[in-house]
Amino acid sequence: MKRKKLVTVVSLSLALSMMLASCSSGKKESKETTKKDSAVETTAATDNSDEEETASSVSESTSDSTRETDQDESTTASTVSAATLGDPSESAEDTSAVQPSEVTPLELSSIQPGDVITFGSFEQDNKTSNGAEKIEWIVATVEDGRALLLSKYVLYSMPFNSAGDVAWEESDARKWLNEEFYETAFDENERASIYEVELQTHEPGYSRDITTRDHVFLLALADIGKYFDGMEYWDETYSVGTDCYELMTPATAYAEAHGAFNVTLNNKSAKKTITEHPELKGVVTCEWWLRETGAFCSIMGATIRNYFWNPGDVLMNLYHPCDMEGTGIRPAIWIAVEA
Repeated sequence: MKRKKLVTVVSLSLALSMMLASCSSGKKESKETTKKDSAVETTAATDNSDEEETASSVSESTSDSTRETDQDESTTASTVSAATLGDPSESAEDTSAVQPSEVTPLELSSIQPGDVITFGSFEQDNKTSNGAEKIEWIVATVEDGRALLLSKYVLYSMPFNSAGDVAWEESDARKWLNEEFYETAFDENERASIYEVELQTHEPGYSRDITTRDHVFLLALADIGKYFDGMEYWDETYSVGTDCYELMTPATAYAEAHGAFNVTLNNKSAKKTITEHPELKGVVTCEWWLRETGAFCSIMGATIRNYFWNPGDVLMNLYHPCDMEGTGIRPAIWIAVEA
C-alpha cells in the first residue's frame, strides 16, 4: 500500500515537472517570438524611416530642382525684360527713362527715325459714325528695341490745367492722356507694347525737377533739342525758342471741334517766317503744349521756353497760362519693337 502511494507521488511529481517544463518552454518560445516580432517591427520601422527619408530627400531634391528651375526661368525672364530696358539716351538732358516692365515687342524691326507708322486709333475726322481713325505717329528715335513716337497731328485740345498753373504731375493734360486717351486709343494688346516710363521734368518755377511715371506724355523742351533739328534764336517778335519747322503740324478736325486753333501761314499770319521760308506759305499749323508748365510749341515751329530776353538782358517770363484754351495736345509714347 505504501509502495503504491509512493509510486503515485512520484508519478504526480514527474507529471508536474513535465508540465512546468512545458510551460517554461512555451514562455521561452513566446518571448523569442515576441523578440522576433519586435525585431521585425523595428526592422520594418527602420526600413519605413529609410524610405521616408529617401522619399523626403527625393522630394527635397525635386523641390530644390524645381525651385532652381523656377529661379532660372525667373532670372531668364528678368534678363530678357531688362535687355530691352534702360535709359533712352546718355544725354545729361534726358527727360525720360524706360522702366522695367513686361512688354510685347511689335514687329517693326526695320523702322528708322523719321518714319511714320500707325498704331492705335482715335477719332480724328469728327465723324463718329464711321468709327475712330488709325493714329499716325512720327518715329522720333529707335534705341535698343524701343521707339519714341510722337503723334503726327495734334489730336485734341484742352488747357494744360483748367484750374490754373500747376506742374505736369498735377495737370489735367497728364490725367487725360494717361486715363481717357490711353484707354480709348489703345486696345489691350496695344497697351501691352507701351512702356511705362519715369519722366524728369525741369520746373524752374517750382525750384525742382518733377518725377512722374506715365504711359502717355507730352514732350519736354530737352526732347525737342535732342530729337529734332533746330537752332536757338531771339528776336523782338518770337522771343527765345528753337526754330524747328518739322515740329509744325495741323490739328485734326476732331481737335478743332474741341477748340484747337489752326493757322494758315501767309503774309498776314507769319510774314517773317514765309519771307525767309517761302516754301511754308499755305502750310496749316497749330500750337501744342510741352510738358513744362506753360511751355508750348508755337505755330511757327518754335519751342517757347518759360522766359525770354528783354533789351538790357533782363530775364522775363513768357508762357501760356495753364488754363489757356486753343492749344493742342500731341501725345508721345515709348513702345517696344523687335531689335
